[in-house]
Amino acid sequence: MNCEPIPHDRCNTNQQAFSPQQLLSALLLLVLMSGCASGTKYSEYRPTMPPPAEGFGRVWFYRPSAFGAAIQPAVKLDDQSVGRAVPRGFFHVETRPGLHRISATTEWKHKAEINVSTNSDTYVRLDMAMGLFAGHVIPKEVPEAKATNDLKNLHLTTKEAKQ
Repeated sequence: MNCEPIPHDRCNTNQQAFSPQQLLSALLLLVLMSGCASGTKYSEYRPTMPPPAEGFGRVWFYRPSAFGAAIQPAVKLDDQSVGRAVPRGFFHVETRPGLHRISATTEWKHKAEINVSTNSDTYVRLDMAMGLFAGHVIPKEVPEAKATNDLKNLHLTTKEAKQ
């Protein structure tokens, strides 16, 4: 605030330090920065993983974009919550082989079916799309080559990430 020795009636001592727009912008930036994953990078984490348990397959879920960072719905495997769609993050679960339903719900429930094979990896990309009131997270199975390229700079989002 610039208040030089001038007549008192010309010096506004009730000026705000920041405008409402500046405060809103700062808050939005803080939310975006805190909403992204911050655990171990996939490129460092993946080599430490043993194969899936005998008779199981592993499903890797990942969200490569920070678009819509405030939207982080639960990701469900066969209607059971297994994690959250955290921007720039990934997580994995082990499950029995066969057909499984993946879903994420914001305004609408988006679903995909995947076929998990014994002792192998399946990859589900969680993409954001604009919605009427909120963004939508859309699950989609992707080939391993695409997924591993997408995943290399993403971060683990499970409790293991905090250790």
